[in-house]
Amino acid sequence: MIVLQNSTLNGNLIGKPQELLFAEALDNAGVVVIANKDRDYSDLGRKWRACFSQLGFITHKFSRNVGTNEVDGVIREVQADYNTSGLSGKPYEITASGRRMINAESVQQQNECMLRALLAYQIPSAIEPRNGDSPFSPLVFILQVLVKLSTLQDSRGLSKTEMALVQVCRYHNEVEQVITQIYNFRDNYDQAVGRVGKRQQERLLLEHIASSAGVSWESLRDYADVNFRYPRLTGLVSLQGKRLVINPTKLPVVNAILRSHRLIDIDNQNAYLTRLWKGAELPTDNEANALEEIERYKYILLDAGFQVDSLPTVSTDMQVAEINLIRMKYEEIYQLHLEERFAADQSTASQVKEIIAYLRKLDNQAIGDEFDIEIDDAPSFFEWAVWRAFLAVNNLVNKPHEARRFKVDQDFFPISCASGGGADMIFEFEDFVLVVEVTLTTSSRQEAAEGEPVRRHVAKEKLKYQAQDKPVYGLFLARSIDNNTAETFRIGVWYRGDEPDFINIVPLTLAHFILIMEKFESSRFENRHFRSLLDGCLIPRNAHAPAWKREIEKNVASFVS
Repeated sequence: MIVLQNSTLNGNLIGKPQELLFAEALDNAGVVVIANKDRDYSDLGRKWRACFSQLGFITHKFSRNVGTNEVDGVIREVQADYNTSGLSGKPYEITASGRRMINAESVQQQNECMLRALLAYQIPSAIEPRNGDSPFSPLVFILQVLVKLSTLQDSRGLSKTEMALVQVCRYHNEVEQVITQIYNFRDNYDQAVGRVGKRQQERLLLEHIASSAGVSWESLRDYADVNFRYPRLTGLVSLQGKRLVINPTKLPVVNAILRSHRLIDIDNQNAYLTRLWKGAELPTDNEANALEEIERYKYILLDAGFQVDSLPTVSTDMQVAEINLIRMKYEEIYQLHLEERFAADQSTASQVKEIIAYLRKLDNQAIGDEFDIEIDDAPSFFEWAVWRAFLAVNNLVNKPHEARRFKVDQDFFPISCASGGGADMIFEFEDFVLVVEVTLTTSSRQEAAEGEPVRRHVAKEKLKYQAQDKPVYGLFLARSIDNNTAETFRIGVWYRGDEPDFINIVPLTLAHFILIMEKFESSRFENRHFRSLLDGCLIPRNAHAPAWKREIEKNVASFVS
């Protein structure tokens, strides 16, 4: 949304040339990667435009003959009926809901924006007219199913395969029916022998549903993957293992939504589009409900050991919007508390084993049958797995959330990569600081993409900690280290004007880092031992890059032996 806002394409996205420009803007911002720029990649622009339009973050193009900078009659009619402010009437223009998402600063605020969008979204509609014959809210139906599952004897949440049963429903009175289908599938799945047998049951179910829906089972699986991810973006739903469940702290909000949410009749599309473009109302838009949520979180935080005087307070002259900012601050404080508990858990044997499994998966190594790991965004999971690794080593001076520059969701899975302008991770220990950068880029492109920013980020942190006389090291991790990259870090110079600043950056392959973590698994070491490894790797850097890489490999081999 920010990319669209900062471009010339807001309200100007009609036609293939504009779709190409949008795709290029997304690529330049690092949102997508266009691997082959020799092909027609306008489809990327169209897909993102369609997603924003369906969720109400931008207006839609309803009239076939509307051209660039022309007003769409349907949008103008909605404006006339409901006084929808802030819109010019042009298709593909950022709406009030889109602006709210752009202005959201915290994960909690972003979650609430997605909740308003997904709660407003229903099918069929003027945007998707051939998707059913009565008003249906996919998010509300998923919440109904999850709440019902939580009350049953087999209260396991919803698996990705079971989501395929849910996503083909189009009536809200089908909850009991789909629960029965889920239980029938579970009976067959639980009786299947071994992973192969269980996956065969999953395949049989997907093929059966796909044949009835008139799509391929692969497409059905892909739809299930998307429908599995979207509810989690609201904060109402969490992962328990590999299953969706209602986030326990959000159950009162979920129940309030299920009691109060009203569908809009399919004949009243102007009302629907108005709600879609503004975002749905929430129970906490009511002042009494918002204050009740604050009190509920206050007791949760007090039980967690927080002092009352350390928490923000609500004054009597506050408006509802201000009260809700306080409410979200309470949620943020509690989430940071949970993150510290998550960080402490990373040093347990089971978590270290899982961290190594993720690292192996990222390095295309075998992980065995113990873990069934899916990685849908390798760059962000790379940062996340390395963050967890250093949380396991522990003894951080800075907080776990301060050590990462990427955002995590309510279950502490990565939402996206760290944004530009700073290091991926910064770990402050008692005696030194470690600046960590990771990349999946290989070959000579690696040096071009990483050489300058990595040196700049390390030099920036070195200057920051100079007054504390705390040494700063850089750690660069990649599947493979290009010689040009190693040469840049071997020289290790960053100029401030005419003054050279010598910086210490050690490039390690992901395979080397996996060996180090396997050493940690079998024989726990402390951060000071890792610093000694870095010092040992820096000593022979007077050699040319290929020779230095060989010396680093020897140092790692000695460390893990």
